[in-house]
Amino acid sequence: MSGVLILGAGGHAKVIADILSCQGVPVIGFLDDNTAIWGATRLGLPILGGIATWREHLPGGLILGIGDIIARQAVVERLGPQAYDLWCTAVHPRATVANSVRLGRGVAVMAGAVVNPDTSLGDHSVINTGATVDHDCIIGEYAHIGPGAHLAGGIRIGQGAFIGIGANVAPWLTLGAGAIVGAGSAVIGDVPARVVVKGVPAHQ
Repeated sequence: MSGVLILGAGGHAKVIADILSCQGVPVIGFLDDNTAIWGATRLGLPILGGIATWREHLPGGLILGIGDIIARQAVVERLGPQAYDLWCTAVHPRATVANSVRLGRGVAVMAGAVVNPDTSLGDHSVINTGATVDHDCIIGEYAHIGPGAHLAGGIRIGQGAFIGIGANVAPWLTLGAGAIVGAGSAVIGDVPARVVVKGVPAHQ
């Protein structure tokens, strides 16, 4: 691999760069559409220009460095099928991921996270710092499990759903596509698609 390009250059991108460094994966640098930061560096790596220039750098791999779910999906759609085989994963060496876990393309698993057996992580999903995902969960594409959130076994998380920092979800529940769980919430029932819940117990 000639090196990975990180798409985005904010805080999330720095975490991804650190994970890749810890994995011993070479990183070419960052691409970001904010022209004001072109030529700057993050963690000693250059911000090389806009995302549209990605082909010019002949990357061996690509990964999203953008935390916002809608923006993440937009970038993947923008790059299209030409980038499909380049999307790579970033799994921190201090994360615990069971051997039977299915990792989709572009998945990121941060330090201290735990993903238990027979769970599936959809393309471009994020399991953030210290989050835990128990056995037999299905995490949809682009879903983001926030830092310190805990999912019990058998949970279904829809595409683009967001579980806020420190939230807890009881076993065998379904959270629909685009659902949002507020920080520190305790979810004890199913959450429909595109519904926001918060509190203990969580409610609309």
